[in-house]
Amino acid sequence: MAELQRLGISSYCLTLDPEADRYVARIFGLNNYTISRQVERLPDKLPSLFANLTR
Repeated sequence: MAELQRLGISSYCLTLDPEADRYVARIFGLNNYTISRQVERLPDKLPSLFANLTR
């Protein structure tokens, strides 16, 4: 992650992993991820997630 930042590349994680609470913040930072525990809700979540990322 730090190497990407040095290169000016932003990254964001969208995960379906129910165990992601254990590691995702450490890897991507506190505000750079979303955990979706219900795959069937992704179609509802993706438009707002994309809008927030492209502001």
